[in-house]
Amino acid sequence: MDRRKKILCQFCGMSLFNTSKTCPKCDSDIEDQYDSSTLTVDVAHNKETVKQAIDKLYQVIERNQIMKHRQIRIIVGSKMIKEEVMNELEALKRRKAIFDFGMDGKNSGALLIRMEN
Repeated sequence: MDRRKKILCQFCGMSLFNTSKTCPKCDSDIEDQYDSSTLTVDVAHNKETVKQAIDKLYQVIERNQIMKHRQIRIIVGSKMIKEEVMNELEALKRRKAIFDFGMDGKNSGALLIRMEN
């Protein structure tokens, strides 16, 4: 694990190394902390190319290592970007970078990524 990467304590907001087990400020157990809200990011409706959409996907997943949302909703539209994002998510799932993903209910233009089980 890269010790230079930081995470935030969800209780007090202190910035910590990602190797920290407990927060030195509030004594909270860091490994069990997740933001229960769902982070939503649109990667398809600002004239993005497929490459730009994939780059946005990776940026939000990397940013989530700090913010630690349990779920991420990715707005992908219904065409080529959706297909390529789904291919990338399948690869991320195989590498265990994400837990799972699927359609966001009946909205076929959005994907819901589960970050932890």
